[in-house]
Amino acid sequence: MNDILRERSLRIRLLVLDVDGVLTDGRLVIGRSGEETKAFSVKDGIGIKVAQFAGIEVAFLSARSSELVLRRAEMLGVRDVRQGKERKLEVVKAMAAERGIGLDQIAYVGDDVVDLESIAAVGIGVAVADACSDLLESASLVTRAPGGGGAVREVVEAILRGRGDWVESYRGYLAAAKE
Repeated sequence: MNDILRERSLRIRLLVLDVDGVLTDGRLVIGRSGEETKAFSVKDGIGIKVAQFAGIEVAFLSARSSELVLRRAEMLGVRDVRQGKERKLEVVKAMAAERGIGLDQIAYVGDDVVDLESIAAVGIGVAVADACSDLLESASLVTRAPGGGGAVREVVEAILRGRGDWVESYRGYLAAAKE
């Protein structure tokens, strides 16, 4: 991580995650009777829990709406879930205003063109490894892992390492999880 990203990591208070293509691999599996299936990474789930333990709030923001996203958020204790939102930058600005923080205090992880404006506007704009080329070119950080394959966990670790509290955070999370 370069010095600029390290400095920006110190300010991050909110991690906003796109869902399809970031928390999942972007595939939609639809059964015969219309039921939808998504696969979420356990690694990403642990990353989210460690981020929360470290005092970083996590929010999900998706252009699509899915009951499965609400269920995954509930499992992880993610309270802010906004779905059916195509104009993501407007929502990110509203999230910042609601919390009384600046856009520079937000990290945003995306994978496609609907995420471009948000990636450019926040403190740390992240593209997952298999994001579209425009996003890869615009992001301040690109993960090695693809969407749905541990990219969120990688982002959390990068931010917390930048802050200098990665080890303290994951050890604290593990100790608290045992109780």
